Order: sequence, then structure tokens, then C-alpha cells
Amino acid sequence: MSGYQVIIQGTALLGFWAAYASNAAIANTLDLQWQLPVAIQLIPGSVLLLGTLFIPESPRYIAGKDTVFAVAQSLAWLRGRLQSDAVITSEARDIYDSSLAARRCQNLQPQSFTRAALTNPIRKRLLVGVGLFITQNATGMNALNYFAPVVFLSIAKSVSGALFLTGVFGAVKLLSAGTYMFYAVRVRGNRFWLLGGTAICAACMFVLAYCARPEESKSGPGSDHASSSIRGVLAVASVYVFAYSFGLSSGPIAWNVCSEIFPSHLNAKCCAITTCTQWACQIVIAAITPILLASIGTWTFTVFGACMLLGLLFCWACVPETRGVALGKEMSLAFGQDAKDDEVAEADEVEDVFAVADEVTPLLLGEQKRRRRSSVAIVV
Repeated sequence: MSGYQVIIQGTALLGFWAAYASNAAIANTLDLQWQLPVAIQLIPGSVLLLGTLFIPESPRYIAGKDTVFAVAQSLAWLRGRLQSDAVITSEARDIYDSSLAARRCQNLQPQSFTRAALTNPIRKRLLVGVGLFITQNATGMNALNYFAPVVFLSIAKSVSGALFLTGVFGAVKLLSAGTYMFYAVRVRGNRFWLLGGTAICAACMFVLAYCARPEESKSGPGSDHASSSIRGVLAVASVYVFAYSFGLSSGPIAWNVCSEIFPSHLNAKCCAITTCTQWACQIVIAAITPILLASIGTWTFTVFGACMLLGLLFCWACVPETRGVALGKEMSLAFGQDAKDDEVAEADEVEDVFAVADEVTPLLLGEQKRRRRSSVAIVV
């Protein structure tokens, strides 16, 4: 999951430097100056579109529709190994058993996803997932992603300088994502990086709001120039520190947490909700940022800083430590839920029982149903 963030930042870096190279090499009078960067951005999307024609369905999707043999075929293609490989065979069996257990778990207590999502165990986890992505976007990172040249233009005072600073901004983000993937994620828990990184991001936004604001002349020309230079350096530094801290905190952690807190039989649909929240928030940020910049100027960064303080409070109060926490009773306890009475924990226990064997006898299924019903009766 951390690698997802690395790839995003790597492709963003290419886009930033393509804009800088186009501005430096092509005259301002030619439309090619903006057409070339746009054309380059079309390449990854075209590759993705064409690539979908050749890749198989994911192993977990196939596990819910087909046989373990079909799962192994898909997995072998994705891993670049022979289907007869022992590693492929074992992993395919694990995926198939997990999918089978999830379906049997649903059969023990049939209910719609909406009803399951409204139960306390899932509702609280969805609140955390949705809140993390709202916090991620409220930091203002996507505003900087979309309008970084505009922000840097107010500091560098030239288009070329603004695009160069934007390219460095992309390199810092990529370095941060790599640091998290290869180091940070292994040494401390999610809450440490989430709280620390968000706090630093908030401080950087307030510094940027102060340093990027227009300054009225109060002294001689030399004094104004020196003050402006110092503020410009501080503003650029605050953006880079912000970008690095974001890459160690809510940038990757929101994705990581959402991938591990939901029970397996509801994971796909719950993650779909949290991911849709992320993209919906990006649309909102992309729409309101130019309006804010045009109407309140550098106060825009103060708004994002205040939003981050609220997000920091939410993360401190609502987001538990999930690193190394297994699904079932452990995850329920992490969310402050009673594992004895938690239907999700019970469901995961049933999955564990079913995953032990390839086939389940009607007698065992009946026993599991009776146990499941008795646990529900205790809850009621």
C-alpha cells in the first residue's frame, strides 16, 4: 500500500518537470508550450486504458466467481511464475479459502451491506476511514499539487522560477514517500507518524500564510528587499517541509489504515466508500482552491492550517493504532469495542474455522449456525 503513494509521487514528479522543460525550451508565443505537457500527461492514462485489455481479473475477484485453478492462473500471471509453483499454489489456496469463508460467513447471517455498515463495529471503522481521507485532503496538499506553480509564482516572481520550485516540490514528495515505504513504516506505529506529521503540516501552512502575504513598505528599499528575500526562503522551505511531512503521515497512512481495519467479507465495499470519499474531496479542493486564492489570497493557507488542526484532533480522538493488529477480536479491542459481543469478531472467528479445511460438512455448518445464533441472542 505504501508503494501506491510512491508511484503517484513519481508520476507527479515527471509531470512537474515536463512543464518546466516545456517552458524553458519553447517560446511563450507558441501553443505547443502548453500542449506538450498536456500530451505527456495523456500517455500514462492511455497506457492504463490499453493495459486493462490484457491483464486478468484480480485473484480475489476470481475466487468469488470461479475455482481455485482459475485463481492460480491469475496469480501466476501477476507474479510472473509458473502455475505449478508451490508458492503460487499455496497463495491461491489461501485466497480461495478466504473468499469461501467470507461467503459462508455471510450465509450464516444474511444481511445487506447497508445494514451491516450501520452496525456499530463497521460504522465506527467507516467513520475513521472517511475521516482520514477528509483530513488528508483538508491538509491542502492537493491544492498545492494542482496550483503549486501559482503559489510559487507569488514567491519566485517568475514563471520559470515557479516551475523550477514546483519540480523540486515533486522531488521532495517522492523522497518522502520512499522514506515512509522503506523506513518509517517499519520503525513506529501509524498514530505516531499521523499525529506528528499532521502537526508539522499545520505549522508549515501557518508559516506559509505569513511569509507569502503581500508586505507593505515600511523602511528603505534595501530593507524591503532583504525582508522579502528572507520571507521567500521561509515560504519555500515551509512548502517543502510540509510536503515531506505529508508523505510520512496522512498521505500513505490513510490508505494503509483503510486496507486493514475492515473484516474480509466487507473489505472491498468499505474500501470503495473510503476511496470514493478521497476522490470526492479532491474534486472539492480543486474547485474551491482557485476561488479562495482569488478572494482571500494567502489566507487560504491559514484556512488549510485550521482544517489540519481539526483533523489532528480527529486523529488523536478517533484513530486507533492498527499496525500489527489482526482482524477479529484484536481489531475490535483496538476500536474500543467489546470483543465478546462484537458480531464482526464473531464473523472473523467463523472465517478462521472454515479456512482450516477445504470442505465443511453439513454437521459442522449446523454447529456454526447454532453458535452464531446464540451469540446474536446474547447481544440482543
